[in-house]
Amino acid sequence: MKKILGKPSETNKKLISLIERTKINNFYLKNRKDFRDQILNDINPKDKVLDIGMAMRKKHEKIICSKLETLDVNDYGSYPDIICDICSDITDLENKYDKIICIAILEHVYDPFKAVSNLKKMLKDGGKIYGNVPYLYHYHAPQDLKFQDYFRFSKDALAYLFKDFSNVELYPVRGRISSSLHMMFAGRWKNYMEKTNINIFLDKLSSNEKNLKQCSGFHFIVNK
Repeated sequence: MKKILGKPSETNKKLISLIERTKINNFYLKNRKDFRDQILNDINPKDKVLDIGMAMRKKHEKIICSKLETLDVNDYGSYPDIICDICSDITDLENKYDKIICIAILEHVYDPFKAVSNLKKMLKDGGKIYGNVPYLYHYHAPQDLKFQDYFRFSKDALAYLFKDFSNVELYPVRGRISSSLHMMFAGRWKNYMEKTNINIFLDKLSSNEKNLKQCSGFHFIVNK
């Protein structure tokens, strides 16, 4: 006689429901656009904004909001405003921000589930998080390990990671073919092929629903 421990069937149904509600939009595979420009367009002058990490710094002068604060786990002198481990206590930052920018951060934290739980606490009701995570992507921690490289995220992983948010939108970075070539040729691929839009042509060859899940990573927008 089979032994069934717990309720695995019910758990699996809940997981499938989470994955099915998480939709993939291939906008950035068909258009040569910068995801950071979408972030800029969504921020309004009354927003309080937190930018985690350095990926958005070159766009700071274009951010029009009531207050912009920066956060990092390391101290770089004039940057950041807040030095904090987002996997630890963030009580002083709770319910403070309308928008949080979290580009290329979650793969570098040792506990992404705790980090995402904390990010949600930092948001005001109705707030949004904009970010990016890798999937089929090379190891990219610095030699001095000032920050580390722990995780990669599939669509299913992100569906579960953001399970407590009201809405989750994913945008693949590169398609199946260009992701594979980028893994092999890295800088040469990015500096030449992507500048000539060859990657867009290749990605259109494999843009069905299944292949959208095989990508270098995902941009994401999640709503509290």
